[in-house]
Amino acid sequence: MHARLAVGLDAGGTSSRAVLIDETGALLGTGASGPANPVGGDREIALSNMALAFQRALGGIDPTEVGSVCIGTAGALSLTEEVRELSADLKRRFATQCDVRVVSDAVIAFAAGSSAPDGTVVVSGTGAVAFAIRDRTPALRSDGYGWLFGDAGSGFWLGREAVRATLRHIDGNGPGGRLVEAIIAAISPDKRRSGALVAKCMADPPVRLSRFSALVCEAADGGDPVAESIVARAVGHLAESVSYVVDRELPIVMAGSLLTRPTPIAALLQERFRLVYPKAGISKATDPAIGAAWMAASAFVTDPEARVRLHRQLAWR
Repeated sequence: MHARLAVGLDAGGTSSRAVLIDETGALLGTGASGPANPVGGDREIALSNMALAFQRALGGIDPTEVGSVCIGTAGALSLTEEVRELSADLKRRFATQCDVRVVSDAVIAFAAGSSAPDGTVVVSGTGAVAFAIRDRTPALRSDGYGWLFGDAGSGFWLGREAVRATLRHIDGNGPGGRLVEAIIAAISPDKRRSGALVAKCMADPPVRLSRFSALVCEAADGGDPVAESIVARAVGHLAESVSYVVDRELPIVMAGSLLTRPTPIAALLQERFRLVYPKAGISKATDPAIGAAWMAASAFVTDPEARVRLHRQLAWR
């Protein structure tokens, strides 16, 4: 008898990734494709990219052999009335016989860091948001309002604050240093004028400012006071977002590129959580697609202890 198969898919706004596992936790295949947000972009392109990532993960395996599929997407919270239709459409495109479960990307991010049904997830990548998770479903929410209204402590926010600090310095209203010089070199090395920097930044979509978050982290690691101040404020914003939704004794999962990679923001935020929430287990999310695959496999791995063992095995990949 063959082990049952499950597919998890992280359908992101910039790229998508699918993984194929069996009920023993063996990773059998992976597949990647382009952006797949059914709300924020072209729905047909999103669904096509999901199907492509799914097919690539399967390789030559017959889709009818897959026993469970779980997809996490940023648009799921806005699709409450359409999730059933979306699931049915994806089932046809995947050519599977099993149901296709569509959930919020916050849910698979939490599952990528904890096997518990309840807890808190804080995400900081291009954007930033915190959710209370209850029975593997988003409950209370804090921030995640996009670049215009929120996302405090995100990659975009870091980039914007770095450019603002640079503009102040050029106009004689703030200190310079490693970060300021790096921003000038990246944007307008030939024209050290605030107007030139503003014009070049305004020519790009606002979220492009997130590309400067790496410069902020590198400069902060190097002891640059301007960068250290920005990092400290980012940590404060993220901690505040979590404070509105957290249960102090339930797990907290840190997700998103700024919190799962070795950044000064991740280190400082994790330290703060351990001090403020000593009874909450603090963990970092692994690949969200792995979290989705574990949730998919949970459809037939129903024993609680077996689920925890499967999660532990997948998390250590």
